[in-house]
Amino acid sequence: MAFLNLFDQGKIKQIAEQLPHPCIEKQKRSVLDALGYVLAEDVICEEDIPPKARSEVDGYAVRSRDVKGASVERPSLLTKVGTIAVDEVPTFTLLPGECAYIPTGAILPQDADAVVMIEHAEESGNFVEVFKTVAPLENVISPGEDMKNGDAVLKQGDVIDAAAVGLLSYLGKTDVSVYAPLRVYVAATGNEIVEPSEAAPLGRYHDANSFSVTALLNDHGFLATRGPIIPDDITLLKQTLKEASEHFNAVVFTGGSSAGVRDLVVNALRDEGGTLIAHGFTIKPGKPTIIGSMGSSVFIGLPGHPMSCYVSASLILLPLLRSLRNEEIKPLPLLKARLRTSVFSKIGVEEWIPMKLDFDHASAELWVEPVFSKSAMVSSLVRNDGFLRVPPEKEGLEMGELVEVLLL
Repeated sequence: MAFLNLFDQGKIKQIAEQLPHPCIEKQKRSVLDALGYVLAEDVICEEDIPPKARSEVDGYAVRSRDVKGASVERPSLLTKVGTIAVDEVPTFTLLPGECAYIPTGAILPQDADAVVMIEHAEESGNFVEVFKTVAPLENVISPGEDMKNGDAVLKQGDVIDAAAVGLLSYLGKTDVSVYAPLRVYVAATGNEIVEPSEAAPLGRYHDANSFSVTALLNDHGFLATRGPIIPDDITLLKQTLKEASEHFNAVVFTGGSSAGVRDLVVNALRDEGGTLIAHGFTIKPGKPTIIGSMGSSVFIGLPGHPMSCYVSASLILLPLLRSLRNEEIKPLPLLKARLRTSVFSKIGVEEWIPMKLDFDHASAELWVEPVFSKSAMVSSLVRNDGFLRVPPEKEGLEMGELVEVLLL
């Protein structure tokens, strides 16, 4: 069978719009238990933060006009009128020529508008010599400068990561509204695949794909379940597809996605009344990826070669499922690095090549070394740092060129 269509990776969102969107329930979860979940509503800040001007450094709260022109040669002399504790709300007002010691995070007294860093001042008795001019609001966080009352500091569709957990806790949130995780069924297909617990005679191989895909999905906040291996039997493929689609939001098969004689996944999908939306992407490895639907469930078929499977899972499966769970999709986090050797590629194909990164101290730059390996080589998944991207409009990349890389 020929490929139905070729899509580039940038059309994932358009494809997602053609798929059945699951009705995802909202649930309340404690902040610590919400890691990896998607916010179901905006998180609103309910006060100005900080509520009062605070110091960014250890030093002396001053009126900036009192230290104008201060230098090592001509220091400004101020009278120290107090020491402010970090948990104290000062009740006094600075008068002309006065200052007060203030630690990082403490609230400034009335009429203070700047803080002199402790290393730019010297205290002697009740007096402080200041050796550096400070501008108004220097070393100060103004009221509401961090967050303002009414700000949506986290948005619906944001994924809760460790930083968001800290922010929610700082705002006094003990629980948060999130979408329930999508349920995904993952199974490997093929007569040549056996369970890791079984002996693998010559010509057969232990299943790696369904394990790595299940782990990848669970690591990104999905509720993935690995099923038993399905042999190349269209009856069993159809039965598994039908049953899994009735209980899961998405069904993922690894293997059986190419156009070979024994690749029966597309036929199984069609025979069961499913819809085929895409069969083939202009990426390498990972070209023979399938996307379709089965009833209210989404179906994704990934290539059987381990490298192809992992690339497709990372660049197609993950963003597709993220779209379906109402997540705000962000661009791939690509780094820039210099290429150590030339790379040849076919124009019209977005190629992802395994690579190693190293930092060159002489040039103070990241350098990337392509690792040319075949898509069936499982060890590439752990021996490399990620993938070098060759854009589809280029026939190759030149040595020394600044290129894009994606970390694993």
